[in-house]
Amino acid sequence: MNNGKTIGMAIFVLGLIIIIGYGLYQGFDNINFEEIDWIIAIGVITIVVGLIILFASIVMEQQKGKKKMKEEIKKEDLEP
Repeated sequence: MNNGKTIGMAIFVLGLIIIIGYGLYQGFDNINFEEIDWIIAIGVITIVVGLIILFASIVMEQQKGKKKMKEEIKKEDLEP
């Protein structure tokens, strides 16, 4: 994995751990869904940021792959 995927995956997993850990800490029957706690907001934000970084790194990697593929095809077409 390149750096973007590693960072994105780490942030995504961190967000999941925050939300799951906080849910276990509070107990599922004590969570008030009408009021969002700041720790849940932080967990959701980290998950979203992690997913955005993952998607961006995947798109960038695909673009590099397309460029490399085009260069290889051009070399093959020029050869007799």
